[in-house]
Amino acid sequence: MMKQFGRGFALVSLASTFVLGCAGEGTEGTEAPAIQAAPAGETSVALRIERVARALDRGEDPKQALDEIVLALTHPAATATEQDEATLVQSRALEANGDMEGAISAVEALLAQHAGDREWAFSSEAEKRLRKLLTGSEDTPKRRLTPAEPPVSIFAAELAKYFPADAGGRYRVRVLAFGGDRNFSSDRIGTFNVGGAIRAEKEKTCPTCEVNVDSNTNRETSWIGIVRARAELASSLVVYYYDLEGGEIPARYDAELPLPSAEIKARLAKGKGLVAAKKRDGAPPVILIAAPRFSQLDNVESTLAGMDALPLEATSVDVPASLEAEEIQAVVRGSFNSFRVCYETVLQRNPAAQGSISLDFKIDADGHVTTMKATADSASIQSMETCMRDAAQALVFPAATKETWVVYPVLFTP
Repeated sequence: MMKQFGRGFALVSLASTFVLGCAGEGTEGTEAPAIQAAPAGETSVALRIERVARALDRGEDPKQALDEIVLALTHPAATATEQDEATLVQSRALEANGDMEGAISAVEALLAQHAGDREWAFSSEAEKRLRKLLTGSEDTPKRRLTPAEPPVSIFAAELAKYFPADAGGRYRVRVLAFGGDRNFSSDRIGTFNVGGAIRAEKEKTCPTCEVNVDSNTNRETSWIGIVRARAELASSLVVYYYDLEGGEIPARYDAELPLPSAEIKARLAKGKGLVAAKKRDGAPPVILIAAPRFSQLDNVESTLAGMDALPLEATSVDVPASLEAEEIQAVVRGSFNSFRVCYETVLQRNPAAQGSISLDFKIDADGHVTTMKATADSASIQSMETCMRDAAQALVFPAATKETWVVYPVLFTP
């Protein structure tokens, strides 16, 4: 399989920014005091929370820390923001005491409490904490954006059956999507354009009639959104995107999925994608779109968009065995700094040097470059071939189920 890519390259100025954290209060060499229960009115709630947090940082008595933070959390003078902060510290204290369920539930309750708030003081900290507790990492997987205009898919027409008009003749369509990214392929191919499907169907029977459709779609790039949207899950069309590159949904939320996460992982490990649906009494269905790699979700969703019935039996979907173009581009672009070093060396001898170097290489199933050839189209940059070959040889790509051949030209201009 041969894939060709053409991307320009130009020198740019890069700057690194370092943010220095401030040291704690007090004189150097003076250790902060241990937690001490203070009578009400003598210690502010904010200071009490800070003392508990520092005590947990130092590994002091977790039982005492938990008792203290509960006092801060329930203090009559605590503001709403201080209660939020105290809840996060309480979660840390519960974890330190070995109560993981309590630590998780505390953050879930906090997120649910702010379900209607898009941004609040500790929203980012709460999301990171829950992610860390359930996955071991607080980092959010990076996702690409694919903006597009939605047509109406065959599958959307099938879903329209689950959205009857209310007593006033209005159609209310609420879609909640978790995983993927905010502008995923569903917008481009209209997988869940139920509102459009309802209008299209009504136009067939009454072209001049006004169709009142109230459509709303909320996309969350992380499973964290499940907690925030708990109150709306039962009345919405719910779509879960699932991949093995950071897009797994913790088993804690298996009850929300069409099938258990362990079964999803086992099926994806075989190298194929997966679609599944679950019907619910008096509510729209739940849909699962899953793939081994994030880039393959597009392929799986495209298959689902063409279905004319709910996949109530989990259905495997063929996905590309070799790497996708965007996966290769992301890795190669990430190596531009090493390519720049090669070019700058040439520019020192010949400031006018320019041209294109074609990288011709094979990526094995483990993501390693096994063969590499670099060919310059200009004599002025021909001396770069060895440097470029060595730099590209060190690239590491995502694992796939089949090797990938790549031709990737890189253009150099001063």
